[in-house]
Amino acid sequence: MAISASGASIVLAADQASKVTVIPGWLWFRLISNSGATLGLLGGHNRLLIAVSLAVVAAVTVIVVRGNAPGALGAAALGAIGGGAISNLADRLRLGAVVDFIQVRGWPTDFNIADAGIRIGVVAFVVALLLEWRRRRRPVTAAGSVR
Repeated sequence: MAISASGASIVLAADQASKVTVIPGWLWFRLISNSGATLGLLGGHNRLLIAVSLAVVAAVTVIVVRGNAPGALGAAALGAIGGGAISNLADRLRLGAVVDFIQVRGWPTDFNIADAGIRIGVVAFVVALLLEWRRRRRPVTAAGSVR
């Protein structure tokens, strides 16, 4: 649980701090307001996205508190997902939209650190699930050791 809480705290703090200390004109930073989800989907549906964010945070919390995260990688991944969801939720509640400011040449949309935390967390969680699945599928020898 400590790993997840630490990951969530890091993503939340970094995302909120980055929005206060944006340096205009540096590395394609561009301050925009996004009332939708990724790629601007569901724009103007702030209440729905608040509800989805709350559900994600609740689900992550339940998985972590029950100790069902697949190892340390899974716990860290859930922390990144939870931290990103909480930070974007804070923006939605405080500002009515998410503040995006990072623009990468060739990437289809602007994003923020919370979005990056969520995306990286999802990929890491899938990897953690696959590693756990692989570990459980290994046959056990008669002596009880894993081959």
